[in-house]
Amino acid sequence: MSSAKRDFEQFVQWLHGQPRGIADDVKRLAHLVLANFDGVARTSNRQSQRAGLLAELCRRDLAGSLTDMPDIAANAAAQDWAWTRLNRLRVGPFRGFRQAEDFDLSRRITLMYGPNGSGKSSFCEALEYALLGSVDEAEATRLGADAYLANVHERRFVAPALSARDARGEVVNLRPNQDAHRFLFVEKNRIDSFSRLASRAPAERSALIATLFGMDQFNDFVGNFNDSMDAKLKLMSVKQRQLATARAGLTQDQQTLEREREAITALNLEDAALAAELPPDLGFDAMQAYIGTEQAPGRLQELSALIDRVQPALVGVSRAVADRRLTEATEKQTELDAREGQLRGKGDEISFQELYTAVSKLRKVDSATCPACDTPLAQVARDPFVKAVDGLAQLRELAELQTARNAARTTRDTASEALRAVVDRLRRFEDEELGDAAPARAPLQIEIASPWWTALQEPADGGATQFEKLCTAADRAELRDAETRTAADERAQRIRERDKLQGLKERAVAQASRRQQLTLLVDTARARVAAFDGQNAALIEEAEAERIEIELDMRIGVAYDAFLRLLRQYRDGLPAQLMAGLNESAMALYNDFNRQDRNEDKLAALFLPTSNAMRIQVAFRGSPERRHDALQVLSEGHIRCLGLAVLMAKATAIGAPLIVFDDAINAIDTEHRQGIRETIFDAQRFADTQLIVTCHSQEFIKDIQNHLLPAHRNDLQVYGIRPHGGDYHPVIHADPQIRSYLVEARAAINGMNDRGALAASRQALEMLSGRVWKWLINHDHGNLSISMRRPGAEPELRNLCEQLLSKARAAGFAHQDKAEVIECLRTLLAANAHVWTYLNKGTHEEEDREDFEPGVVELVVGTLERLDALVLGRAVAPQPVPAAPAAGA
Repeated sequence: MSSAKRDFEQFVQWLHGQPRGIADDVKRLAHLVLANFDGVARTSNRQSQRAGLLAELCRRDLAGSLTDMPDIAANAAAQDWAWTRLNRLRVGPFRGFRQAEDFDLSRRITLMYGPNGSGKSSFCEALEYALLGSVDEAEATRLGADAYLANVHERRFVAPALSARDARGEVVNLRPNQDAHRFLFVEKNRIDSFSRLASRAPAERSALIATLFGMDQFNDFVGNFNDSMDAKLKLMSVKQRQLATARAGLTQDQQTLEREREAITALNLEDAALAAELPPDLGFDAMQAYIGTEQAPGRLQELSALIDRVQPALVGVSRAVADRRLTEATEKQTELDAREGQLRGKGDEISFQELYTAVSKLRKVDSATCPACDTPLAQVARDPFVKAVDGLAQLRELAELQTARNAARTTRDTASEALRAVVDRLRRFEDEELGDAAPARAPLQIEIASPWWTALQEPADGGATQFEKLCTAADRAELRDAETRTAADERAQRIRERDKLQGLKERAVAQASRRQQLTLLVDTARARVAAFDGQNAALIEEAEAERIEIELDMRIGVAYDAFLRLLRQYRDGLPAQLMAGLNESAMALYNDFNRQDRNEDKLAALFLPTSNAMRIQVAFRGSPERRHDALQVLSEGHIRCLGLAVLMAKATAIGAPLIVFDDAINAIDTEHRQGIRETIFDAQRFADTQLIVTCHSQEFIKDIQNHLLPAHRNDLQVYGIRPHGGDYHPVIHADPQIRSYLVEARAAINGMNDRGALAASRQALEMLSGRVWKWLINHDHGNLSISMRRPGAEPELRNLCEQLLSKARAAGFAHQDKAEVIECLRTLLAANAHVWTYLNKGTHEEEDREDFEPGVVELVVGTLERLDALVLGRAVAPQPVPAAPAAGA
């Protein structure tokens, strides 16, 4: 990857030339990469391979790496050419050449043709090695230069020897120079790769310019740097984290010791505040003693014992209540008796009421007879059912009296129940008072529906009634209830006091627990602080060592980030350097390549990218104000022409004395080859540039020879190359028999072969008539009227020449070569019919044909040579002056 290494060397030089200065660690890292370039280049960004390698290198050598500019071999600038033309190349053993082979490169044009696999690429790689010092393809295969360049049969290679001539014509041996010579090569592979970028995603087109100029290896080299080295750097230490964790605990211990006094003071204040809640303020310890414990009972236990005492139940009956209940029962019984008496006085009415009610109930909806005698109702004196209804209406007062009697009975029963409850309570109270001494007595016979209480009012022993005794008991019960209520109030107060003391006791226990916890925490912290350094001596030492490693890795990470940013900045700036000033010249070449396109489809402007983020943009003559992405609007063939135009414009811009076309013409479709051939070989744009072309197309080589100006054919060397015949060395033919038609015609005359001369002359006339026709078209006089014998037939050559002569004589058409063209065509048309038989149809084997007149044959060949010497369609193309790039270009 020597070309990538040379590009990186230029980056290092650029790094040292930055006006703002670059951090020393960035320079050290760049020098480390340069010193270990081959090893670094063999890694990729997969699984952070490159980051891992660089991390190891930096840990080992970064600190000792120098910041001064390293010793980089200086190459001459591209414009300082020490030679003007190649002279001779000796190659072999080398790649496909098993033996040494000499090539004469002293002519301005060297053409080499042969089938695939014959050795053309080995020839070009020999030139590449001699001019650049390396072969990019060797690096791309990762085989290594020795393995790639060695001839497989000889198992070795000898560095090709290349000589050239300087401006004084002296022979000099050329030395490799990457900087000066890298843009001398136009390779098929580069043009192919450039055209394929059109079908790729936009993100992949950033390598467009690098691919075209053969800097894709450097672009790949830069692209294989990981975005970050963090994955391979030690930025967080396990030991430091462990020590930090341990010291965090130690710090907490130290804080615990520092806050011990404060914590104790806070606890004392909380104790005092707690004791103050129990007046009088006894202090915390005295408060705990006052409250008491199970072992040392105090007020809390005393209150619990008092609260747990059983209190007598309330009787809830007084003398007044007993008297009131007796009076109410007596009164309600009296009212009931009065209502009963009233009803007994109306006994007959009650009977009638029952009768009328019974008769009313006997009637049905369809009753038609008397319920007593079955007499039809229509025959009785009075309807018994109607009489029953009237009778019930007359006895309404009786019904109301019965309702009042029932209500009086209900109130009497309620009063009886209330009195009975009072009597029961008082009798239970008496039994409770007597306890076990209570006499056995029959239960009181109480019937709710009768005035049972009259028995309580009868005199008993001692003359007092039972009711009076009950009232006396009620007086005692009332006194006891008063005592019970007082005791209940006292108990509730004791419960409140007990609950408060219980809460204080629990809070005091919690306070004591916190004090114990504080004591334990302080003692433990004091012990850990005292033992920390001894217990963690190894960890402290390991953490210190890792701290040094981390500081170095952080330094490496910072340097790497800055280095990568600058490296990518340099790479992204390469398009601006490579494309500077090429817009106009590349556009002119592109339009010349596509001279057959319609005028509106040619380019009005070309905007080559100045950064990797930009796209190649074009504007067409049909709409010059609109820009388009070239890779979107151009066909693959046009894209290939654009790539070739850019490469040739670059070579022209640096004043290259040589351009090597390594099978590049075969990368162009047939449609555009004529325009490219005419641009490169016919025009004067490259008249002072040595051209070396390899190609597998014999026809293309033949067309080059025929369309060269006669003066240029003497400065031409042609090599034919064929695969080996069994010795594994290619067969080389210097100046093989593929040459221009007129050269063959002249050689035939010199060899006294008139038939051969006319056969070559016919081919030359076909070529020259086409050239004259194009010349007329370029001057708006190319519309011809030609008759043909049948569809698809070729026009007769004489007919074509007559039409061309007629158009050349047209009035209003002026050109410096017009008179010579007319004279040549007129001379040819004046030749005898026997000659035109050959010129029209070619020569065929015929017996007893008359001989040709040597003078006529010479006239034909000489006239064609005169016509061929005219520039015509090979009009001199002016050298374009590169214009300043347009804004935004």
